[in-house]
Amino acid sequence: ALGLVGESGSGKSLTLRALMGLLPPTVTVRSGEIRMNGEVIPRSTSRRPRATPGAAMVFQEPLGALNPLLRVRDLLGDVLRAGGQRGRKAKEERALSLLREVGIVDPPAAMRAYPHQLSGGQRQRVMIAMALASEPRVLLCDEPTTALDVTVQQRILRLLRRIREEHDMSL
Repeated sequence: ALGLVGESGSGKSLTLRALMGLLPPTVTVRSGEIRMNGEVIPRSTSRRPRATPGAAMVFQEPLGALNPLLRVRDLLGDVLRAGGQRGRKAKEERALSLLREVGIVDPPAAMRAYPHQLSGGQRQRVMIAMALASEPRVLLCDEPTTALDVTVQQRILRLLRRIREEHDMSL
């Protein structure tokens, strides 16, 4: 696990977005490269986001990062479909499994919910489940406990530590 520390506005979030190919159109990378497992990850040549193989990201504001028009079932289904998972039943079973893994108490109910119907901690757990759906080797977390109360922050941090150990991934 590696922590990136700096003052507000120092570029921590921008660095993570660069790793994921999610830089805003106003930002231009002039030099440097990103390597993962010794291989250079090519820069996107267009303004469209590109996938970073082996990496997934958990954003700091899940309510803003989750599409409010989609139920959790559809959010997870989109990620699973993008990862090659086929078949409605297989996607649903995998989505339920991911929600259980991240500690959602009632996965079937969560699958039917829209993001605004979940608590902040539940939304962050959904974000983590979505990130895990691609089976990443590196999980990038951009202040994953922002706007959560202290007790929920502690639970999310314990969850991330457990996931890192169980999946043998970098955080």
